[in-house]
Amino acid sequence: MVQTIIPFNRYSFFESLSDKILPPMQLTFKIELQKDEEMILQNNNTDLRRIVVNKFELWVPELHFTGQGQKLVNENFLKPNPWKYLNETLHISSARRDANGTWLITPGVKNPQHVFVFIQQSRKKNDYRYNPYIFDTFDIDGNGTARLDTCRLQYGTKSLPENPYDNDFKIRILNDLMNFRYRKNDYNTGVQLQLANFVKLYPIIYFDLRNTEKSVTGDPKKLEFHYKLNEVAGAQDYNIFTLVLNEEEFVLKQIGNELVAGF
Repeated sequence: MVQTIIPFNRYSFFESLSDKILPPMQLTFKIELQKDEEMILQNNNTDLRRIVVNKFELWVPELHFTGQGQKLVNENFLKPNPWKYLNETLHISSARRDANGTWLITPGVKNPQHVFVFIQQSRKKNDYRYNPYIFDTFDIDGNGTARLDTCRLQYGTKSLPENPYDNDFKIRILNDLMNFRYRKNDYNTGVQLQLANFVKLYPIIYFDLRNTEKSVTGDPKKLEFHYKLNEVAGAQDYNIFTLVLNEEEFVLKQIGNELVAGF
């Protein structure tokens, strides 16, 4: 039996509420379970045992106000209240086999702040024999021959980083990834990644877009991933996965006697 707690403040929308109080409103949680073919199996003396989730519990603390605190909250409920948070979107490419390419991640996105990219063999999708949570960025064909060699991210006309990431300098790639985590180390006393398991298990490429120039009109810009492999990945197809965190604004507005949420 495995039990774990997932704090909601690990998700940007709830993290942004650390110093705010929402008025009475309905929140809907959408939980998607992995497909059966993607569940991790435990091999116990050659007997395959499927690990499944059999129970969810939502734990919500209740906040009680003092008289003065309740008055302060009531006075601020009917005021327009905007705040920003990071919206998370996962993009997956179609199966690819080219050694040099450009993948249009999205034709338009506004205010991207962080982008994470990794590559995985296509055969690992929907196949219980492979762990879907181990990535193949530096070993695409499974033989140690085909790998990501260089890459850059293009947002509009801006290319990041200024000097492309290179497979020969994995410490640089790892350090940039760790710098994202150190921005606010709320949840753990340390990090689990070090060079060995970064290369073999979780080779994630990170791009920091927080300092890119903002558009005067605020129009969405295309996001592209430019990459080169050291050689063609043979007969092994691969997919590119990209997680984009873009900044959005949540606003509570008063319309008549009601508060309306807008994005």
